[in-house]
Amino acid sequence: MMCQRGFTLLEILVAIAVLALSMLAATKAVSSYAGNQAYLQERTLAQWVARNRLVEYQLDDNWPDTGREKDEAEFAGLDWVWQSEVKPTPDSDVRRIDIQVWMAGADIDEEQPLATLSGFMGKR
Repeated sequence: MMCQRGFTLLEILVAIAVLALSMLAATKAVSSYAGNQAYLQERTLAQWVARNRLVEYQLDDNWPDTGREKDEAEFAGLDWVWQSEVKPTPDSDVRRIDIQVWMAGADIDEEQPLATLSGFMGKR
């Protein structure tokens, strides 16, 4: 007498369910990676915008007044909003400059900046 070997319908359905769950997990991981990559790219570009603004302060021949300044910039094909605050330090010949950067259109009163940079400038 010959025995027939093979998979039952239930075994096939369980295998397909396991395969579907693993494919779903893989798709979610790839999607998460892509989202993180875009966020990290935005943060890196925002950091460059902040560094460029700090260098502009340092290259300017004028001693910066204390206070806040806000403006827009275009960098890497994207629009950015930056805000800087020049503060006095205990040394009257040194100023602290804090710069924050957001994507254009962001509510800067509500959203965290993508980049924050602090630097110092000495009087010449």
